[in-house]
Amino acid sequence: MSTAGKVLSVLVLLATIGWIVLGAGVAQLNRNGNAALAKLQADLEKAEQGLHDAEVALVKLKADTSRFQENMDTQLAVLRAKTTDVEAAGSRLKGILADMQGQLATVETTVANAQHDLEIRKQEKDAETQQLADARAEVLRLRGVDDEMTARLASLRDEFKKTYEENVGKVSASR
Repeated sequence: MSTAGKVLSVLVLLATIGWIVLGAGVAQLNRNGNAALAKLQADLEKAEQGLHDAEVALVKLKADTSRFQENMDTQLAVLRAKTTDVEAAGSRLKGILADMQGQLATVETTVANAQHDLEIRKQEKDAETQQLADARAEVLRLRGVDDEMTARLASLRDEFKKTYEENVGKVSASR
């Protein structure tokens, strides 16, 4: 064979070996790629399952959140109603307290007036007691004066009687 044929057959042989090596590399790459593709396919299925689970969990969370918010809204409405009731009761109590304070002020004024009147009555009683004591003393003094006057009247009557009898005796003696 000629040199060109030898070179050509060596080149063909080398090309064939290259093709075999390249085919083996491609086969290895295909195996590796298929393994990677299978792994990626499994990862994708896991991710899709995780996404589905996450969507289910999200729907459940939204439902739970909605129920929780509804429950909180209900509780808030109840608390607001109770607060309104408490405020209304507080207003009523404040009204009652204001009325009681007004009544207390009226009673305190009445008590103060009654104490003032009591003091005046005590002063009037003391004055009347003093006047009564003065009047009794005056009565006793006047009784003493009356007794003296009665005694003097009796003595003057006796003296008058005596003088009258003397004068009657003198007039009858002179006749």
